[in-house]
Amino acid sequence: MGINIKKTLIALDLGNNQVKVKSKKTGLIVMPSALLENKYGPTLYLGGEPDNIPSLYRLRLDKEEKAYYFGETLASWGKSNVNHWERSIGFKLKRYQGKTFQMIALFAIARVVKELDTRNPILDLVTGLPSKDFQDETKEILPALRKLFKGRHTIYVDDVPISFEIADVKFYPQYVGTVVDNSYRWTDHRLTELRENFSKFMNIRYGIMDIGGGTILSDIVDGLNFNLSTAKPDSKNGAHRLFNHIIKEYSVSPSQVDLMLRNPNEDGKYIINQKGMAPIDLTAKVLEAKALYTTKVAKEMEKTFFEEDLSAESDGINLDKIFLTGGGTYIIDFEQLKNELQNSYVVPEQFTEQKNFIEILKHPETSNVEGYFKLGAVSHLGEFVN
Repeated sequence: MGINIKKTLIALDLGNNQVKVKSKKTGLIVMPSALLENKYGPTLYLGGEPDNIPSLYRLRLDKEEKAYYFGETLASWGKSNVNHWERSIGFKLKRYQGKTFQMIALFAIARVVKELDTRNPILDLVTGLPSKDFQDETKEILPALRKLFKGRHTIYVDDVPISFEIADVKFYPQYVGTVVDNSYRWTDHRLTELRENFSKFMNIRYGIMDIGGGTILSDIVDGLNFNLSTAKPDSKNGAHRLFNHIIKEYSVSPSQVDLMLRNPNEDGKYIINQKGMAPIDLTAKVLEAKALYTTKVAKEMEKTFFEEDLSAESDGINLDKIFLTGGGTYIIDFEQLKNELQNSYVVPEQFTEQKNFIEILKHPETSNVEGYFKLGAVSHLGEFVN
């Protein structure tokens, strides 16, 4: 008779700008995908004291002395120190082998484990990769990530050791998280049962474009093909391109620009250092940059979904729809994007004449991690056993 070991399901989506992690116990947690080395933090840090922000932690790897601040409120608490933020932005195997990526991934898991009732928990992890990395021809990326995740880990959180073991890790192409999140919904807030509705994606051929902080990832999918899309070449024209358009003219960091874009003031203006001695009103520049970036995304769609298909052996484009997702969708001017596609010489009229030919999926910033968690649940991982 086998022994049933109690495990916990955790889903992880580690993007270039934000890291999202979810468990049944903690719900969804969203943090900047960045670390602030201890020496750059404020002199006074109160850790878990009630009067202090409870979602910012000082973490370090076992057997290492260097500690970092990390957590949900780093974006506001540490915004005066954004020039010292360490980001995990990168591409292909080099990114996954980077120390910053590895620390953020393990710190995000430790952030969840800190709140679990179980001592030294055993975890099942579900995460996703860009389709090109998932299909990696070198066969190096998945083994490297399995080596990083699987096994026992000890992370110091505010100088208290937290240990956990990752028993199993499942990888999926990134777009699958979004498709699954939009195809399954929980029947109650206790996350006990999932109800499926695949009608949005059934019997159609669609493009799905994920606009992230560093990249734009594109796939062409037939219906519910969860493991083998037609992965298009990754583009490095992620949201940071818009940031760079602003950074070139002002002494501001990418993190400052991201914070500003996400937090316009009550008048809808974009101002850096609004409460400081020398506020900078960048509203006009931001609107200009958004328009230019929206045009760049439209050109990416032309190249990725239409020009390449027309040059292939298939007889012209055969897409029924394009779905947009990812954290970068918030900076797109959607009406401008639709107009540019409708007026394009590359995009066939029979495509843009279809009703709702392009759609931003619900909760684009968090849809991937929500989908990974649902995939874990329907696969009976963690506490979702048969």
